Amino acid sequence: MPTLVFECSDLAGSRRMGSILQDHGHRLDVRRLHRGDAVPGDLIDVDAVLCFGGPQSSNDDTLPWMDPLLELLRIAHEAGVPIFGVCLGSQVLARALGGTVHSMAGGPRLGWGSVGLTPDGREDPLHKGQPWQAIQFHWNRDTIDELPAGARVLSRGDRGDVQGWRLGVRSYGVQHHPEIESDQVGEWADDDSQLVREIGLDLKGLHAETQRHSAEFARLTDRFFETIAMLLMPLDRRLHLAGHLP
Repeated sequence: MPTLVFECSDLAGSRRMGSILQDHGHRLDVRRLHRGDAVPGDLIDVDAVLCFGGPQSSNDDTLPWMDPLLELLRIAHEAGVPIFGVCLGSQVLARALGGTVHSMAGGPRLGWGSVGLTPDGREDPLHKGQPWQAIQFHWNRDTIDELPAGARVLSRGDRGDVQGWRLGVRSYGVQHHPEIESDQVGEWADDDSQLVREIGLDLKGLHAETQRHSAEFARLTDRFFETIAMLLMPLDRRLHLAGHLP
């Protein structure tokens, strides 16, 4: 049974996370929404759902895939199918479950920044083995303003914004980009060059920080993905309920 992977940009795919899931036996069904791939109408035989980032706004209901994606994520959550959203994917998941997304106070945040675990995050099983304070990579204009009812904040950024959250035990989202690889940093800066100029981002400084943080970042995020594969999306505990949804 496949793990559904929704991608919204050629520059923001599953990368290392997808590779680690494949190493743990997952077969990925990648849907590139920005290229016109369809959102499935059901979750027949689906093991898990991943939703990654992109330049789109999670509030843009003119996107042809937004309404179907919101509905599929709602159905997946209600069925107990494991879900993990990154950046835009986290924001869309929050909307699907009743939360709201707004522009980030203080303007866009691009580059490396500190993320701290909350008391709930320190006790969360997926974050075992992660430092309470870590450097993560950010590239966002928007942020979750209100989480869905009952959701737990697992981590916050240096502006007090929601960085990681969970609703129930199988629906997770993170605002930062644990999946990024060092070569992508320059690609993202080139692709978003106008915004980079507008906020006066120091590209030499960004690349120096990337070199300084990349090894430790990759080690910790690989561990995070392995924990997700073993605890959130283990294939030996497949959720057959999803295979019987209409």
